[in-house]
Amino acid sequence: MSTSYDAVIFDSDGVIVESPSKQTFQRAVEQTFGNFNLSHPRRADLRAFVTQNVQAIKDLSDRYQVDLHELCQEAASQALREQKREFKEGLRSLYDDVVSLRSLDLSLGVVSDNQHSLVKYALEYSGLRDWFDTVYGLEFTPNGLHRAKPSPYYLNKALSDLDTTDALYVGDRARDVEAANNAGIDSVLLCRSGDSIKCGVAPTYVVSSLCAIPRLLE
Repeated sequence: MSTSYDAVIFDSDGVIVESPSKQTFQRAVEQTFGNFNLSHPRRADLRAFVTQNVQAIKDLSDRYQVDLHELCQEAASQALREQKREFKEGLRSLYDDVVSLRSLDLSLGVVSDNQHSLVKYALEYSGLRDWFDTVYGLEFTPNGLHRAKPSPYYLNKALSDLDTTDALYVGDRARDVEAANNAGIDSVLLCRSGDSIKCGVAPTYVVSSLCAIPRLLE
């Protein structure tokens, strides 16, 4: 299949590196609540942080009478600490098929909804930072959470850095496909498990491994 893309941009979690465990986020939220002397978080409280639902987090801060910015800052700090621990303890690592990206002779980038500092840490820890020309992650702040995918905000910044509008975005969730569509670029939906993923917008391509990406660009 002949293509004329100038760049390929990748999501991080679930695409380049394994996703953080539910237990990791649970510990981070529990520690956050403890540091504010709040009661044990409810399931809905945990979901608010995991899904990055800024309105739900705001409602939570109002209910517990905690400053929203301070709550987000503490949650971000705890999530960063817990995720770094996963890498250091060998509980989370690169996917084996990432090595196939070395054969790509075009600009590469990363745009993730995980925290920017964690995305950079994961790439540096794994020895991959030099593979990518631009890297963006989310700022876990009230304003930053509004820029989470399917918003094309960070994809557009990456496209600007790479000086192209002709790129391919590789993600593993429906919101990744939607973000690519909102940025006006093609998308690859990575289904590692082989299970179908329901998307409101059809992806340009569907693959089960990153090994398929170089073949798409031939």
